Amino acid sequence: MTRGRIIVQAVVLLVVIGYGAWLGFKWGVMRVYVPHDKALLVINKFGKQLPPDLLAVPRGQSGFKGVQEDVRGPGRYFLDPIRYDWKLVDQVVIPAGDPHRWEFLPDGTLKDLKTAPMVGLVSSKQGKAAPPGQEIVEPGFKGIQRQVLTPGTYKINPQLFEVTLVPAVVVPPGSVGVVTSLVGEVAGTAQTQSVGTSRGSSTQPAGRLVAAAGQRGILENVLQPGIYYLNPRIVRVDIVPVGYDQITLDASTKSAIMFYSSDGYQVDADFTVVWGRGPADAPMIIANIGNVDLVQRNVIEPAMKAACQNVGAKYTARELIQGTTREDFQRALTSSLEDQVAGRNVHILLAMIRGLAVKDSSGKDATGGLLATIQRANIEVERELTNRQKTQTAMTTAKLEEALKLVDVARETVASETNVKVANILAQGQKKAAEIDAQRDLNVAEIALEIAQLEAQRTRILGQAQADVARLRNDAEARGAKLMVDALGTPQAYNLYTFAREFAPTEIRLIFAGPGTFWTDLKNFEAAAARKLLEESQPPPAPRP
Repeated sequence: MTRGRIIVQAVVLLVVIGYGAWLGFKWGVMRVYVPHDKALLVINKFGKQLPPDLLAVPRGQSGFKGVQEDVRGPGRYFLDPIRYDWKLVDQVVIPAGDPHRWEFLPDGTLKDLKTAPMVGLVSSKQGKAAPPGQEIVEPGFKGIQRQVLTPGTYKINPQLFEVTLVPAVVVPPGSVGVVTSLVGEVAGTAQTQSVGTSRGSSTQPAGRLVAAAGQRGILENVLQPGIYYLNPRIVRVDIVPVGYDQITLDASTKSAIMFYSSDGYQVDADFTVVWGRGPADAPMIIANIGNVDLVQRNVIEPAMKAACQNVGAKYTARELIQGTTREDFQRALTSSLEDQVAGRNVHILLAMIRGLAVKDSSGKDATGGLLATIQRANIEVERELTNRQKTQTAMTTAKLEEALKLVDVARETVASETNVKVANILAQGQKKAAEIDAQRDLNVAEIALEIAQLEAQRTRILGQAQADVARLRNDAEARGAKLMVDALGTPQAYNLYTFAREFAPTEIRLIFAGPGTFWTDLKNFEAAAARKLLEESQPPPAPRP
């Protein structure tokens, strides 16, 4: 083994040992494991001191001593323990809430805020100083940031930022959110302004109501049902239930409305009112009155008492109980109540007196006595009405009987007149039928006469024509015969010609006289002549195709 080879092996062994030591140091000392719910802060041990306005080492500037600005998330990291120190911190978790557990109070707010979604209100510990009077700042300034964190998991450097969890705005169905801007310019206010409501427009004090989103005050536009992740340092949202509510003031809760009638009786009224407000009314209600409880306590209840006292004083105790005048009192009371709340952005759907208790000057309940008096008076009135009705019924019955008699007379009269008219019409019909039959017979006879005359004329014409034809034919035959005689020369020649033309023998018989004569020699001529006649009498054969 040479010396050089020993040196090489020693070097290789040292390298292997050194690399193994490095791996052991790296995985045993330098390795940092960050769990899934933690974040890693890295701290520089060496370097210059940070400037007074910095709390963490800026990104990309490793020459400073202190906590680095960047935060590392879950995972495995290898850090030099000589140059760096480190610290595990919790990640910031913004919960999204549990909608299945949401329960809302009558005022529209969540019953248990632990189930509500959250937003993260971020406060920066480092940055430029905020302008004077500005509480909410933009990124790069020190203070509460305008942007909030929505539900999720964030790696936040606690050296630079502080996160505070606050509930998000949840507007339940049947409610709206009235937004109050807490920052911005102070809007100029007028004495009055026209505000749109669900039933039109009403004139209201301007108060803190503003129109522009960049101004400080209550905004006209409301939030519809939903979840809103808003900065609570910029806006405040008041939940206002919309729709109709019922309020009842009665003796059972010792809240019955007391007033005096025009004849001095004390009246305790059980009064029920159904009132409501629309989404467009909510900003004015928050600006000028407050929440729904304040509207009911400071607007509706005083208006109910004032309406009962003002309208009830115009009626006597008896009129308040009787049916017809009770309805008039009910309508007047509803109208008075609507007039009183018309300028407060609330609306009356129903105002109903559910019960009245009338007391005399000594404080005793006089309702029963008044009811008995009213009942007796009503009975007398009904009795008088009944008698009048009976009289009217009797008169009507008599008129009915008279009308029935007149109907019978009219029926008989109509029947008699109908029979007369039917007989007249029948006689006229029969007369007309006889006239039509006679005229028809006359017309038939005239037509038959014309036919007979035409037949006679036809017979005469035909006889004359036949005679003329016979005469003309005879004349033609005579002229033809004369021409033939003239042509043949003599009448005898014409007779021979006629005989020859008309001669058409059907049988030829030859008489045999005996042997030795001329006729005996012609015996064969007879057979030949007979054959010739037979051939001429037979029709010619048809041509072959």
